[in-house]
Amino acid sequence: MIRTERCLDGRLAASYPAAEHDVELQVTGVAPDDLGRVLREESDRILEKDPECRKVVFAALAADLAAVAAAESAGFRYVVDVDVPDEEGAVEELSLLVREPDFVTHVDMDLDHVPGT
Repeated sequence: MIRTERCLDGRLAASYPAAEHDVELQVTGVAPDDLGRVLREESDRILEKDPECRKVVFAALAADLAAVAAAESAGFRYVVDVDVPDEEGAVEELSLLVREPDFVTHVDMDLDHVPGT
């Protein structure tokens, strides 16, 4: 199952300084070998659908190193571990990984030029 929601409207709202267009991508019931492909395809779709999206966030259980590796293979980068209450109120430790569009990560190497001048 694949589910998306704005981070400000979901379980990650208080976990990091989320922006208005950040989207959490939740993937369950996918074979571990397919997770990287699914994350890549779905994050591509999200970024194409919303050009103002600055972060697609995937939250893996902190102990699930295979899910973290799959996300990294799909272009996500690890950011931080957070504690989030689950549906029953128990606390889960999640590793947040993000995929950002090129306009967010682009670095202008012309350090002698100030943009807009």
